Amino acid sequence: MDRRRFLAGAAAAGVAGLAGCGTASGTVRPPSLPEDRLDEGGWERTRTDTREVLSRTVAGVDVTATAVTRVYDDAALRAAVSEKTLGALDAPLSNVFASRIAFSPNLAEIPLESAREELAARAGAVARDQFESQLSSAGLTDISASDAGTLTVETGEDASLTEYSAAFSFDALSFDVRGETVTVEGGSAAVEGLLASWIHDGGLLIAGGAYPAESFARTVEQDLSGAITVTVDVDLGLTPDAYRDEVRGIVTHVE
Repeated sequence: MDRRRFLAGAAAAGVAGLAGCGTASGTVRPPSLPEDRLDEGGWERTRTDTREVLSRTVAGVDVTATAVTRVYDDAALRAAVSEKTLGALDAPLSNVFASRIAFSPNLAEIPLESAREELAARAGAVARDQFESQLSSAGLTDISASDAGTLTVETGEDASLTEYSAAFSFDALSFDVRGETVTVEGGSAAVEGLLASWIHDGGLLIAGGAYPAESFARTVEQDLSGAITVTVDVDLGLTPDAYRDEVRGIVTHVE
């Protein structure tokens, strides 16, 4: 995978591993993300919803889980960075996903509280494992996860929150200046992400995303001739705090 496209795979992780490889055409409705926030921020759906099924026996109860996942990319950020780099960097840089897991029987109908908690905890653990696996497969390094406690969401529950940090290695960027190629060396940049899960309406909601955690600025000097030296300043003007707030705001409004 092109490491510049790591987020396209990372956000889709969600609960992909929860349901194995099978798909189903069940009636579980997709998770609802805040359309007003997505429209205002220039986010776009980048793929069709995935729908997966898993059957397990938990505390003596046969349970079937159907998971539906929806993914959005920050198309506005991608377009802005592509324009600033003259098309040299044109890839998803920030995205969010949400998954709804419906259980049969409904979690509220499972008589043992311990069984309900075990099932929800197992689904959340699988989601975290898959998220971390996708980040690693996409070429990120130094992946670190930390328990961030709880996050109050708009549905009224407190979601379990895991926060992530990682390093993203990027390729060199090349630009044409008066017929000469100017190259900005590759390097690494910090990435952050978050994953939240909570029980709602007898099922489980899982939502999260990833975004740049630092901006990118480089200055390159190159001789075009014995008499001409050009200086190229590259500053993408990224705003990590704003991306973090935006992703968290979207996640907390998932229903």
